[in-house]
Amino acid sequence: MRDLRIAGPNSIELHLLDHGGTGPLVVLAHGFMEHAHVWDFVAPHLASAGFHPVALDWRGHGDSDRVGAGGYYHFADYIADLAFVVRALGEPAVLVGHSMGGNACLLYAGTEPGRVAALVNIEGLGPPDSTPATAPERFAGWIDDLTGDMLRDHAQRTLSLAAAERRLARNFPLWPAEAVRHMALHGTRPSGRERCWKVDPLHRTRSPQPFYAAQATHFWQRVDCPVLYLEGGRSLLSAAALDIDHRVAALTAERVRLADSGHHPHLEHPEATARAILGFVQRVLPRAGATKGSPLQGSP
Repeated sequence: MRDLRIAGPNSIELHLLDHGGTGPLVVLAHGFMEHAHVWDFVAPHLASAGFHPVALDWRGHGDSDRVGAGGYYHFADYIADLAFVVRALGEPAVLVGHSMGGNACLLYAGTEPGRVAALVNIEGLGPPDSTPATAPERFAGWIDDLTGDMLRDHAQRTLSLAAAERRLARNFPLWPAEAVRHMALHGTRPSGRERCWKVDPLHRTRSPQPFYAAQATHFWQRVDCPVLYLEGGRSLLSAAALDIDHRVAALTAERVRLADSGHHPHLEHPEATARAILGFVQRVLPRAGATKGSPLQGSP
């Protein structure tokens, strides 16, 4: 595994982890407030099966640049990040995105469908639908967050590595101990005698822009590649609240459920997640990757 840095939109420098391989490119996109190392348990399986997995740190996450003074993180910025990554690394690419990253991958695939060969969406079909009537309240909440003390307090907050592990273990009780240690180590950096979270505290503010399913559907209808929706059977996401059945149907996506997984199948059951990804991608792209002899062959 090696570190890569590429020039992103508006002089943002994006950090990626290249897991090696000479086969078809697979871009791995993490979820909100996480980082590229979330894929470290899945990517080696993809590389050994004949693919070239590269994991992205979104702007303001992990070791990618923050936006700097006066900037903000609007969701469209993530779509631009992905566009720059695909152009820099090669196309068409296979996209694998989790949660926020899965939603961003879908919107990008609907924006530039010719650059995406296949898409695996893990628990990332967007938040609950909103109406325009909610927008003024969201704008007001966003301004409150920007003008309050929250950002300053989070920017100054430090903790020990053990405290970071305890926080993650409390928030994500289905994560194995190894995953908790790994995510805490790579999600923090030294700060004096302690550590601080790598993610920009600005992400803790409420986004001013509501999610409109009607708008997202127009992107989804433009997706021109095979799509797999991978969900955890023990996820706390409400399928009813998110109208998952309708959204999967709108995408004409295949659907696989990992019964023992929660919202993070790639951390909780990485081998089963890799099997599901490989089984789908090797079938829809028959010339891509190994089709025989992979140690992960079989159903998830």
